[in-house]
Amino acid sequence: MKPRTRNVSFNQTAPKKQSTLFQTSQARLLASVKKLKSNEYTFIGMGDGWAGNGQASNAIFGSALSAIRNLKKKPLFILHNGDAVFTGSDQEFKTGGTYSGVPVKSLLQLIKDPNNGVPDIPFFIVPGNHEHTGINGPLTNFRKYIGPAHFGINLPKIKTTIIGLNNSQRIGTDPNGQTIYGFAPGELPFLRNQLKKAQKNTLLAMHVPPRIGKWANPRYFQDPTSTFGNTKGQLTRFLSTVRGKVPQVLMGHVHALDQLAYQGTKYTISGGAGAPLVKKGFLKGAPTPIFHMIQFTVKCGVIVKRRVIPVGDTA
Repeated sequence: MKPRTRNVSFNQTAPKKQSTLFQTSQARLLASVKKLKSNEYTFIGMGDGWAGNGQASNAIFGSALSAIRNLKKKPLFILHNGDAVFTGSDQEFKTGGTYSGVPVKSLLQLIKDPNNGVPDIPFFIVPGNHEHTGINGPLTNFRKYIGPAHFGINLPKIKTTIIGLNNSQRIGTDPNGQTIYGFAPGELPFLRNQLKKAQKNTLLAMHVPPRIGKWANPRYFQDPTSTFGNTKGQLTRFLSTVRGKVPQVLMGHVHALDQLAYQGTKYTISGGAGAPLVKKGFLKGAPTPIFHMIQFTVKCGVIVKRRVIPVGDTA
């Protein structure tokens, strides 16, 4: 007599894919906007924190997060213009590591810290040159932990559109071998498409400032890699795309604070969230570099106030 056999099936469930910071932030933002009962809100702009790179950078970035927690009015979201980490490694983004033998928290550990971070505030980051895995390498870990290299979020209820772009791509070198930064392929078409459905208050975040106004003066920036110019016609196309459609652009890359108005758009450099500051005089006529973030107040779809908040050693 043959032994009886049974077909046994094993339900193997694949491990749940962890959500990126962008995914959780977008969901939280949409839920928060839905509950809003006022046409006024605030958001925070910041950049260049180099989290996970050492105790000094983490202390400044941590101070910024603590300052946000202590604001009288909770910001609707935080918009970070890049270089949130230094090397684009797993340790700096996610797991944490050691620096000179001392434990150092990662970017996400700092943000999600229930006691000192901002785990309940939507936090959006665009890639800077330091988010790349290796010098001018891919954005592998950025996409894995943070989210897409570009994004667009439409919020009709508060007349706001948030657009993030990747313009920290190496697109060439100058005669001296210096890196020329610019938009990754597809970024400018993406921007044009997003602006077709954009709201009155369109906020654009990218990492590298455009070479315009006083920033186009070669004596203003000592380092030619501090801005992006018209290589491959990118500057011309960018300016024609945003003109009359984007009231505020938030950038970093230069570890300082400055602002200018150009063709109806306000461009703000905010690069003081923890990375070493540039020396006084690096930006001619600009305020003395300080560690900082900026609180923007929006009312009826218009930015009505910008307040610089010193943090860390300069608080």
